[in-house]
Amino acid sequence: MTTQYDPITVDVWRGPSVESRHQLFASVVDEHGVEVARYGDASFSTYWRSSAKPFQARPWVDGGTIDHFGWSDPETAIICASHVGAPIHVDLVRRMLADIGLSEDDLRCDHKLKAAHNCPGNHTGMLAACVYHAWDVAAYQRADHPAQVAGVESVAEATGIAAADMPCGVDGCGIVVYATPITAMARAYARLPRLAQRIAAAMLAHPVFIEGEGEEDTVIMQAFPGVISKGGAEGLCCAALPDGGGIAVKALDGAGRAPGLGLIALLVRHLGLSAVPEAARRRARPPVVDSAGDAVGELVVSLPGG
Repeated sequence: MTTQYDPITVDVWRGPSVESRHQLFASVVDEHGVEVARYGDASFSTYWRSSAKPFQARPWVDGGTIDHFGWSDPETAIICASHVGAPIHVDLVRRMLADIGLSEDDLRCDHKLKAAHNCPGNHTGMLAACVYHAWDVAAYQRADHPAQVAGVESVAEATGIAAADMPCGVDGCGIVVYATPITAMARAYARLPRLAQRIAAAMLAHPVFIEGEGEEDTVIMQAFPGVISKGGAEGLCCAALPDGGGIAVKALDGAGRAPGLGLIALLVRHLGLSAVPEAARRRARPPVVDSAGDAVGELVVSLPGG
Protein backbone atom coordinates (compact mmCIF):
# COMPACT_ATOMS: atom_id res chain seq x y z
CA MET A 1 0.00 0.00 0.00
CA THR A 2 1.30 3.42 -0.99
CA THR A 3 1.50 6.13 1.65
CA GLN A 4 0.59 9.46 0.07
CA TYR A 5 2.35 12.57 1.33
CA ASP A 6 2.26 16.21 0.34
CA PRO A 7 5.11 17.41 -1.91
CA ILE A 8 8.54 17.90 -0.39
CA THR A 9 9.60 21.54 -0.07
CA VAL A 10 13.03 23.16 -0.07
CA ASP A 11 13.12 26.66 1.42
CA VAL A 12 15.89 29.05 0.49
CA TRP A 13 16.68 31.20 3.52
CA ARG A 14 18.55 34.49 3.20
CA GLY A 15 19.16 35.77 6.69
CA PRO A 16 15.91 35.60 8.70
CA SER A 17 13.54 35.25 5.72
CA VAL A 18 12.58 32.66 3.11
CA GLU A 19 13.45 34.08 -0.29
CA SER A 20 12.41 31.16 -2.51
CA ARG A 21 10.69 27.79 -2.25
CA HIS A 22 11.11 24.71 -4.43
CA GLN A 23 8.51 21.95 -4.59
CA LEU A 24 9.53 18.34 -5.19
CA PHE A 25 7.56 15.29 -6.29
CA ALA A 26 9.03 11.90 -5.40
CA SER A 27 8.39 8.18 -5.51
CA VAL A 28 9.86 5.44 -3.31
CA VAL A 29 9.48 1.79 -4.33
CA ASP A 30 10.51 -1.45 -2.64
CA GLU A 31 12.58 -4.32 -4.02
CA HIS A 32 9.51 -5.65 -5.84
CA GLY A 33 8.83 -2.33 -7.56
CA VAL A 34 5.80 -1.66 -5.36
CA GLU A 35 5.44 2.02 -4.54
CA VAL A 36 5.57 2.40 -0.76
CA ALA A 37 5.59 6.20 -0.55
CA ARG A 38 4.58 9.01 -2.87
CA TYR A 39 5.30 12.68 -2.29
CA GLY A 40 3.08 14.90 -4.40
CA ASP A 41 2.07 13.68 -7.85
CA ALA A 42 4.62 10.99 -8.72
CA SER A 43 2.66 10.19 -11.87
CA PHE A 44 4.07 13.45 -13.26
CA SER A 45 5.91 12.66 -16.48
CA THR A 46 9.32 14.21 -17.07
CA TYR A 47 12.48 13.62 -19.08
CA TRP A 48 15.19 11.34 -17.71
CA ARG A 49 18.05 13.51 -18.91
CA SER A 50 21.37 12.18 -17.54
CA SER A 51 19.65 9.85 -15.09
CA ALA A 52 19.25 7.55 -18.12
CA LYS A 53 23.01 7.07 -18.54
CA PRO A 54 23.42 3.80 -16.59
CA PHE A 55 20.62 2.29 -18.68
CA GLN A 56 22.05 3.69 -21.91
CA ALA A 57 25.33 1.99 -21.00
CA ARG A 58 23.75 -1.42 -20.50
CA PRO A 59 23.73 -2.46 -24.19
CA TRP A 60 27.48 -1.82 -24.38
CA VAL A 61 28.08 -4.22 -21.49
CA ASP A 62 25.59 -6.88 -22.57
CA GLY A 63 26.46 -6.62 -26.25
CA GLY A 64 30.22 -7.05 -25.87
CA THR A 65 31.51 -3.54 -26.59
CA ILE A 66 33.09 -3.04 -23.16
CA ASP A 67 34.85 -6.40 -23.21
CA HIS A 68 36.00 -5.99 -26.81
CA PHE A 69 38.05 -2.92 -25.91
CA GLY A 70 39.36 -4.45 -22.69
CA TRP A 71 37.63 -1.93 -20.48
CA SER A 72 36.78 -2.51 -16.83
CA ASP A 73 35.07 -0.67 -13.97
CA PRO A 74 36.58 2.84 -14.40
CA GLU A 75 35.62 3.00 -18.07
CA THR A 76 32.17 1.56 -17.36
CA ALA A 77 31.62 4.11 -14.58
CA ILE A 78 32.57 7.10 -16.70
CA ILE A 79 30.23 5.95 -19.48
CA CYS A 80 27.48 6.43 -16.86
CA ALA A 81 28.84 9.77 -15.65
CA SER A 82 27.99 13.45 -15.67
CA HIS A 83 31.44 14.48 -14.58
CA VAL A 84 32.86 17.91 -13.78
CA GLY A 85 35.76 17.73 -16.23
CA ALA A 86 38.53 17.17 -13.69
CA PRO A 87 41.85 15.86 -15.08
CA ILE A 88 41.04 12.28 -14.02
CA HIS A 89 37.83 12.45 -16.05
CA VAL A 90 39.28 14.11 -19.12
CA ASP A 91 42.34 11.85 -19.22
CA LEU A 92 40.24 8.70 -19.02
CA VAL A 93 37.87 9.82 -21.78
CA ARG A 94 40.79 10.71 -24.05
CA ARG A 95 42.41 7.34 -23.43
CA MET A 96 39.15 5.57 -24.24
CA LEU A 97 38.80 7.51 -27.47
CA ALA A 98 42.33 6.48 -28.40
CA ASP A 99 41.44 2.84 -27.62
CA ILE A 100 38.67 2.94 -30.24
CA GLY A 101 40.73 4.80 -32.82
CA LEU A 102 38.84 8.09 -32.53
CA SER A 103 39.49 11.50 -31.00
CA GLU A 104 37.72 14.39 -29.32
CA ASP A 105 36.81 15.66 -32.79
CA ASP A 106 34.35 12.76 -33.01
CA LEU A 107 32.46 13.83 -29.86
CA ARG A 108 29.22 15.69 -30.61
CA CYS A 109 28.28 16.57 -27.01
CA ASP A 110 29.32 20.21 -27.59
CA HIS A 111 31.52 22.32 -29.85
CA LYS A 112 34.14 23.46 -27.35
CA LEU A 113 34.63 21.49 -24.12
CA LYS A 114 34.66 18.02 -25.72
CA ALA A 115 36.26 15.63 -23.16
CA ALA A 116 35.83 18.28 -20.44
CA HIS A 117 32.09 18.45 -21.06
CA ASN A 118 29.97 16.52 -18.55
CA CYS A 119 28.70 13.94 -21.07
CA PRO A 120 31.71 12.68 -23.10
CA GLY A 121 31.94 9.36 -21.26
CA ASN A 122 28.38 8.59 -22.27
CA HIS A 123 29.10 9.64 -25.84
CA THR A 124 32.35 7.66 -25.93
CA GLY A 125 30.39 4.54 -25.01
CA MET A 126 28.13 5.17 -27.99
CA LEU A 127 31.11 5.79 -30.26
CA ALA A 128 32.76 2.59 -29.04
CA ALA A 129 29.60 0.67 -29.94
CA CYS A 130 29.66 2.29 -33.38
CA VAL A 131 33.23 1.10 -33.95
CA TYR A 132 32.54 -2.39 -32.58
CA HIS A 133 29.32 -2.90 -34.57
CA ALA A 134 30.49 -0.97 -37.68
CA TRP A 135 27.72 1.62 -37.31
CA ASP A 136 27.93 5.12 -38.75
CA VAL A 137 30.12 7.13 -36.34
CA ALA A 138 29.18 10.60 -37.55
CA ALA A 139 25.44 10.00 -37.17
CA TYR A 140 25.48 8.47 -33.67
CA GLN A 141 23.18 11.17 -32.22
CA ARG A 142 20.35 10.68 -34.70
CA ALA A 143 17.14 9.26 -33.28
CA ASP A 144 17.09 6.39 -35.80
CA HIS A 145 20.73 5.44 -35.19
CA PRO A 146 21.23 1.99 -33.60
CA ALA A 147 23.05 3.57 -30.64
CA GLN A 148 20.03 5.72 -29.78
CA VAL A 149 17.53 2.94 -30.47
CA ALA A 150 19.46 0.69 -28.07
CA GLY A 151 19.22 3.33 -25.33
CA VAL A 152 15.49 3.77 -25.76
CA GLU A 153 14.92 0.02 -25.71
CA SER A 154 17.03 -0.38 -22.56
CA VAL A 155 14.99 2.23 -20.68
CA ALA A 156 11.78 0.70 -22.02
CA GLU A 157 12.74 -2.70 -20.61
CA ALA A 158 13.75 -1.24 -17.25
CA THR A 159 10.50 0.72 -16.86
CA GLY A 160 8.10 -1.74 -18.44
CA ILE A 161 6.86 1.06 -20.70
CA ALA A 162 6.86 0.45 -24.45
CA ALA A 163 9.37 2.58 -26.34
CA ALA A 164 6.56 3.86 -28.57
CA ASP A 165 4.74 5.17 -25.49
CA MET A 166 7.67 7.26 -24.20
CA PRO A 167 7.76 10.84 -25.51
CA CYS A 168 11.21 11.53 -26.93
CA GLY A 169 13.12 14.76 -27.39
CA VAL A 170 16.70 16.00 -27.74
CA ASP A 171 18.91 16.19 -24.65
CA GLY A 172 21.28 19.06 -23.93
CA CYS A 173 24.17 17.07 -25.39
CA GLY A 174 22.24 16.25 -28.57
CA ILE A 175 21.25 12.62 -28.02
CA VAL A 176 17.75 11.23 -27.60
CA VAL A 177 16.02 11.80 -24.25
CA TYR A 178 12.81 10.13 -23.05
CA ALA A 179 10.00 10.96 -20.63
CA THR A 180 8.20 8.67 -18.18
CA PRO A 181 6.35 9.12 -14.89
CA ILE A 182 8.55 9.68 -11.84
CA THR A 183 7.35 6.38 -10.36
CA ALA A 184 8.60 4.52 -13.43
CA MET A 185 12.05 6.00 -12.83
CA ALA A 186 12.05 4.79 -9.22
CA ARG A 187 11.05 1.30 -10.38
CA ALA A 188 13.78 1.24 -13.01
CA TYR A 189 16.41 2.24 -10.46
CA ALA A 190 15.18 -0.46 -8.10
CA ARG A 191 15.86 -2.93 -10.92
CA LEU A 192 19.24 -1.47 -11.95
CA PRO A 193 21.51 -3.65 -9.76
CA ARG A 194 19.78 -6.80 -11.00
CA LEU A 195 19.47 -5.77 -14.65
CA ALA A 196 22.99 -4.40 -14.89
CA GLN A 197 25.20 -5.90 -12.19
CA ARG A 198 28.49 -4.82 -13.76
CA ILE A 199 27.28 -1.26 -14.20
CA ALA A 200 26.01 -1.07 -10.63
CA ALA A 201 29.28 -2.50 -9.32
CA ALA A 202 31.35 -0.06 -11.39
CA MET A 203 29.39 2.96 -10.19
CA LEU A 204 29.67 1.87 -6.55
CA ALA A 205 33.40 1.20 -6.91
CA HIS A 206 34.17 4.53 -8.58
CA PRO A 207 31.80 7.25 -7.32
CA VAL A 208 34.34 9.98 -8.13
CA PHE A 209 34.10 9.09 -11.82
CA ILE A 210 30.30 9.51 -11.71
CA GLU A 211 30.54 13.25 -10.96
CA GLY A 212 33.57 14.42 -8.95
CA GLU A 213 34.98 15.05 -5.49
CA GLY A 214 32.53 17.03 -3.37
CA GLU A 215 29.77 16.78 -5.99
CA GLU A 216 26.27 15.54 -5.22
CA ASP A 217 26.15 12.05 -6.73
CA THR A 218 29.66 11.27 -5.54
CA VAL A 219 29.00 12.51 -1.99
CA ILE A 220 25.72 10.58 -1.72
CA MET A 221 27.36 7.33 -2.82
CA GLN A 222 30.28 7.87 -0.45
CA ALA A 223 28.03 8.76 2.49
CA PHE A 224 25.35 6.09 2.01
CA PRO A 225 27.01 2.70 1.45
CA GLY A 226 25.38 0.67 -1.28
CA VAL A 227 23.34 3.55 -2.71
CA ILE A 228 23.73 4.29 -6.43
CA SER A 229 22.91 7.93 -7.17
CA LYS A 230 22.53 9.51 -10.61
CA GLY A 231 21.16 12.96 -11.22
CA GLY A 232 19.80 14.54 -14.35
CA ALA A 233 19.33 18.08 -15.60
CA GLU A 234 16.24 20.13 -14.76
CA GLY A 235 16.11 19.04 -11.14
CA LEU A 236 16.06 15.23 -11.23
CA CYS A 237 17.71 12.77 -8.83
CA CYS A 238 17.40 8.98 -8.91
CA ALA A 239 18.83 6.30 -6.66
CA ALA A 240 19.03 2.53 -6.29
CA LEU A 241 18.92 1.42 -2.66
CA PRO A 242 21.00 -1.32 -1.05
CA ASP A 243 17.83 -3.14 0.05
CA GLY A 244 16.67 -3.37 -3.56
CA GLY A 245 14.37 -0.37 -3.62
CA GLY A 246 14.47 2.79 -5.70
CA ILE A 247 13.82 6.51 -5.36
CA ALA A 248 13.20 9.27 -7.91
CA VAL A 249 12.86 12.97 -7.02
CA LYS A 250 11.91 15.84 -9.34
CA ALA A 251 11.99 19.58 -8.67
CA LEU A 252 8.99 20.98 -10.51
CA ASP A 253 10.76 24.25 -11.33
CA GLY A 254 13.82 22.40 -12.66
CA ALA A 255 16.12 23.80 -9.96
CA GLY A 256 19.26 21.70 -9.78
CA ARG A 257 20.01 22.82 -6.24
CA ALA A 258 16.84 21.32 -4.75
CA PRO A 259 16.29 17.60 -5.49
CA GLY A 260 19.49 16.35 -3.87
CA LEU A 261 18.29 17.66 -0.51
CA GLY A 262 15.06 15.75 -1.00
CA LEU A 263 16.91 12.59 -1.96
CA ILE A 264 19.16 12.73 1.10
CA ALA A 265 16.15 13.25 3.39
CA LEU A 266 14.35 10.32 1.76
CA LEU A 267 17.40 8.09 2.08
CA VAL A 268 17.61 8.84 5.80
CA ARG A 269 13.91 8.08 6.27
CA HIS A 270 13.53 5.01 4.08
CA LEU A 271 16.84 3.43 5.05
CA GLY A 272 15.86 3.81 8.69
CA LEU A 273 18.80 6.02 9.65
CA SER A 274 18.75 8.20 12.76
CA ALA A 275 20.50 11.16 11.09
CA VAL A 276 22.20 12.36 7.94
CA PRO A 277 25.68 10.78 7.70
CA GLU A 278 28.45 13.23 8.51
CA ALA A 279 29.86 13.05 4.97
CA ALA A 280 26.57 14.29 3.50
CA ARG A 281 25.63 16.98 6.03
CA ARG A 282 26.85 19.93 4.00
CA ARG A 283 24.93 18.63 0.99
CA ALA A 284 21.83 18.06 3.13
CA ARG A 285 21.71 21.69 4.29
CA PRO A 286 23.93 23.72 1.95
CA PRO A 287 24.71 27.37 2.59
CA VAL A 288 23.62 30.29 0.46
CA VAL A 289 26.78 32.32 -0.17
CA ASP A 290 27.47 35.85 -1.33
CA SER A 291 29.95 36.86 -4.03
CA ALA A 292 32.80 36.76 -1.51
CA GLY A 293 31.94 33.20 -0.57
CA ASP A 294 30.53 34.02 2.85
CA ALA A 295 27.45 32.16 4.10
CA VAL A 296 24.40 34.45 4.20
CA GLY A 297 21.66 31.83 4.38
CA GLU A 298 20.91 28.16 3.79
CA LEU A 299 18.68 25.69 1.97
CA VAL A 300 16.38 23.67 4.24
CA VAL A 301 14.34 20.64 3.16
CA SER A 302 10.94 19.85 4.72
CA LEU A 303 9.87 16.21 4.41
CA PRO A 304 6.14 15.72 5.07
CA GLY A 305 4.98 13.09 7.50
CA GLY A 306 7.78 13.22 9.99
